Amino acid sequence: MSNRPSLASAVLSGLGAGAVVGLADGVRVALGAGLSPAGFGRTVALALAVDAIGGGTLGLVCSVWGWVRVWGQAGSPGPVARVGGAAAAGALAAGLGVATLLATATRVNRFLAAGLVVLALGLGFALAAAFGPALARAFSRGAPQADDSDRPAGLSVLGRWLFGPLALGLVSGAAFVIVWRTRAPLRGAALLERGAWVALLGLGGPWFVARAARAGAHVRVGVAGARGVKVAVPGLCLAAAAGLGALRWERDLQFLPWADLIVAALIAAVGVGLHRAGAFRSLRRAGMYAAVGLGLCVPLALASAGSEVARKVLSARGGLVGPALTYGSRALDADRDGYARLLGGGDCNDAEPEINPGALDWPDDGVDQDCDGHDAVFAPLTSPPFHAVPQTVPRDANILLVAIDTLRADRLGAYGYPRNTSAHLDRLAQEGVVFENGWAHAPSTRYSMPALFTGRWPSALSWQDCNACRSWWPRLAPSVRTLGQALKDAGLVTGSLWAYSYFDADERRGFERGIDVYDTRRAALHTNVAGPAESVGSSAREITDDALGFIEAHKDQRFFLSVHYYDPHLSYERHPGAPDFGAAPADLYDREVWFTDQQLGRLFEGLVREGLWERTIVVVTGDHGEGFGERGVVAHGYHLYPPQTKVPFIVRVPGLPPRRVATPVSHVDVAPTLVNLLGAPHEESFLGRSFVDLLAGTPRPEVPIAPVFQEVSYEGDNKKRGIVTETHQLVWNWTPHNTTECYDLAQPNGPDLWGTPAGADVCPALKARLRQWMAWLAVPPDAQAQIAKGVFVEGRKPPPPTLPVHATLGAVVRFKGVDLSNTTVARGESFEVAYHFEVLGKIPEGWKLFFHLNGPSGVFVNLDHPPLAGAFPLERWRQGQTIVDRHVAAVPPHLPPGSYTLYVGLWKGSERMDVVPTAASDGSKRLIVGTLTVN
Repeated sequence: MSNRPSLASAVLSGLGAGAVVGLADGVRVALGAGLSPAGFGRTVALALAVDAIGGGTLGLVCSVWGWVRVWGQAGSPGPVARVGGAAAAGALAAGLGVATLLATATRVNRFLAAGLVVLALGLGFALAAAFGPALARAFSRGAPQADDSDRPAGLSVLGRWLFGPLALGLVSGAAFVIVWRTRAPLRGAALLERGAWVALLGLGGPWFVARAARAGAHVRVGVAGARGVKVAVPGLCLAAAAGLGALRWERDLQFLPWADLIVAALIAAVGVGLHRAGAFRSLRRAGMYAAVGLGLCVPLALASAGSEVARKVLSARGGLVGPALTYGSRALDADRDGYARLLGGGDCNDAEPEINPGALDWPDDGVDQDCDGHDAVFAPLTSPPFHAVPQTVPRDANILLVAIDTLRADRLGAYGYPRNTSAHLDRLAQEGVVFENGWAHAPSTRYSMPALFTGRWPSALSWQDCNACRSWWPRLAPSVRTLGQALKDAGLVTGSLWAYSYFDADERRGFERGIDVYDTRRAALHTNVAGPAESVGSSAREITDDALGFIEAHKDQRFFLSVHYYDPHLSYERHPGAPDFGAAPADLYDREVWFTDQQLGRLFEGLVREGLWERTIVVVTGDHGEGFGERGVVAHGYHLYPPQTKVPFIVRVPGLPPRRVATPVSHVDVAPTLVNLLGAPHEESFLGRSFVDLLAGTPRPEVPIAPVFQEVSYEGDNKKRGIVTETHQLVWNWTPHNTTECYDLAQPNGPDLWGTPAGADVCPALKARLRQWMAWLAVPPDAQAQIAKGVFVEGRKPPPPTLPVHATLGAVVRFKGVDLSNTTVARGESFEVAYHFEVLGKIPEGWKLFFHLNGPSGVFVNLDHPPLAGAFPLERWRQGQTIVDRHVAAVPPHLPPGSYTLYVGLWKGSERMDVVPTAASDGSKRLIVGTLTVN
C-alpha cells in the first residue's frame, strides 16, 4: 500500500472485498440452513450489503489513518511538540484501555476480559502511531519538512520485524497479566490499582514500542538474514498462538465470536490485496463509484434486513451481520427503547419508548404495546383442578423429591443413553412412571427451583429484593406460598437439604418456609471458581448421608424430604472408581452423573432398609440441563434449547404400575401433583397442572393439555421466551434480536422451521399461543385483580361516581368524582374512597398524583399512595382510559373531630398542575373532591 493511499481507491477496495466475502459467507450460511429461494436471496443480499459497507468503512478508516500518519511524519517538530504529541497519543491509548477495563470489570471470564483490554490498547497504539507525529506537527504549527539526510531510512528489518513486535508483546503481556489475575466483579481499590497500571502502559506503551522499533535502525542484515527474520518471527508467533489455543480452547477461546473475526480478517486481507494490486487506483471517477457503491449497499441492507429469516441465520452462523444489525439498530432507534423501525426492529411507534415488539402488552388498556396488531386481553390465572387419587396409593405416603443440578434427560439409560451412567435411576424408572417430555421452564437454577417449589412460572411469581444477600438473586415475596408450607399443613414432617449457597438459610429466600429441618451446610463443599457458572468440589456423598440420617430420625413419622444434588454442575470432578468414559467435557460430565447415581442408589437402599420403600413417593428431576456444543451452545443459563431445558421426570408412586408417558410436563406441575397425591386440600396458589391422572393412566379429556411455557432473562436486556408441545419447540429471542426459531423435537439437530413451508402449519400457531401466554403473564399476579376492576377502556363502560366532580388537572386528566364508603367515620377507623379519573393525554414524565386530607385547625393527613396499589402506574395511563382507584385510608386515632376535606392533584418537585376551573381548587392547585366528618 502506498504511503499516501487514495481515499476513493481504498474505499472501493474495501467495498469490493466486503462484497466478495459477504457473498461467499451469505451463500455458505444459506446453503447450510436449507432456506427457500426467497430466504436464500435475502440472506445473501444482507450478508453482501453489510460486509460491503463494513469493508468500505474499513477502507475509509485505513485511508484516513494513512494520510494522518504520512502528514505527521513529514514535519520536523521540536522536542516539546514531540513530547506533547506523544503524551496526547498515549493518553488516547490509555483512555481506550481503561474504558475497556471498566466495561469488563464484572465479566466472569477474566481471560477474555484481559484479551479485550489488550486489543483496546493495541488499537490505541495503532492510533498513536499516526496521531502522535501528527499532533506533534500540529503543536509546532506545521513546521516544514526536515532535512532527513542524516536520519536512518525508516525502520530496519530487525526494528520492524523483531524489536518492535517484541516490545509490543512485552507491553501487551504485562497488561494481560494485570487484568487476568483478578476476580470478578473488579471494583474498589483493586479496580483503581489495575486501572492505574493499564493507564500507565497505555501512556508509555506507544513511545516504548516506537523506540524499540528504531533501536535496530543502524543494524544491517543481509538478504538471507532479512528473509530468515521475516519467516522466523511470524512462525514463532503462530506457534505461540497455536499453543495458547491448545491450552485455552476448552476453557476460554471457544467462546470467541470466531465467525465475526474470520470474516473481518478476510475482508481486511482481500481489501489489502486489491489495494496493493492497484485494482481501482487508475479508475477514473473512483470517488463517484465509491459513493454509488455505498449508496446501493445501504438501501439493500435496509430492505433485506426486513427478512427475519435472513437476520436470524446470519446472526447465528454468519460473520459481522449480527453485531452490525445490533449497533445499527441502536443508532437508528429514535426513542431509545432498544427497537428501531428499520433493520427488522419492527417498532411500530419509534416516538414512544413503551411501544415496541419487546414491550409487555398490558391487557385491556386499549394500547398495542408489543406491536402485534391487537391489545392483549385480560385473563386471570387460575389453578387447574385436582384429580381423584387411585385407592391403591397409600394414604400415609411419604415424599422424597430429588432435584439434580444440571442433569440432562438424554444422559440416562431410561431415556435411551447407551452408556452405563444411571443404573439406579434406570431401576427406579422400571418401577415408576417415566415422562418422556419433562421440561424445565428455564436453563438456570435461580428460575427453575422457584418454579419447582411454588408451582408457578417465574413470571407469575412475586419477588422481593434481597439487597443484603451475597448474590443478587431475589427472594420470594412473603405472599408466595410454597410446597413446604402446603405439606407441613398436611401434617408431614418436612426437611430440605441443599448443596448450593444460593439456598443459605440466613438469606431466607423463601425455600425455608414450612420446613422443619432446613440444612445448607453441604454448600460449603463447593467453591465458586468464576462466579456461579463454575465451582469445584463434591457433596453428593455427604448430602446422601444427611438424607439417610433424616430418614432414620423420622422413619416413624410421615415426612417430606427434598434433596438437592449439585455434583453434575461444572466443573466436572474425577471420582475414584468411576468408569473412564473419556477426557472430553461431555465424558467428564457423564462421570459426574454416574457418581450421583451411585449416591442415589444408597439413598433408595436406605428407604428399602427402613421398610419405607412401598410407602414413599419418589420424584427425580433436574433443575436444568447442560450444553456440549449442540446448536453452538455450551454450558447453560442463556438458551432454551432441549440440551439446556429437557430434564428427567421419573415418578414412582407405590400402588401405581410403571408406564411411559409422552404428554409434556414441567416443574410447575410437581407441587400440585404431590399435594394432590396426599389427598390434601387444593392449593389455589399452585398454577401448575396436577398430573395424577397421567400417573394413573386415566387422563381426563376435559382437562386440556397445555404446552410448557419457558423463559429466561439475563444481563444486557436479553430475554428469550419459548413454548413446547409434544412434537415441537418454538423459541422467541425477544430482546434484543426479535427473531423466532421453531424445531421438530423428533430431529434433535434438525433445521429451524420458522419461515419455511415445513413449519407453516405449526410454527405461526405456536407463536400466537406464546404471545397469548405472555399477555397472561404480563401483569404480576397480585396486580391482575386491581387492573380488572380499575382500568376501563373503550368498549368497557366504567361505573359512574356517586359524588360527581367536574374538573381537570392540567390538560391530561379529567376528574369525574369519588365514591365514599361512608361520609362519617370514627377516629381510629378506616374508610374506602374510589377516585374516578378519565385520561385525556399522556401524563408527562415525573409527575405523580397526591391525595390529601385537611381538617380543623390546619390538621393535615397525607393519603398518598400509588394508584391501583401500584398495579397500573401513571406511565401506563393513555388517552381514552378511565381509572377507578380504590383506596382504604385509616383515620389516625389522635385526629380532632370535625369536618375534613379530600384533595387530589398532580405534582412534580415543587410544581403542581393547574386545576380547571380554578373555583374547584383550594387556591393552591389542589382539587376539592369531597368531605367527610370525623367523630
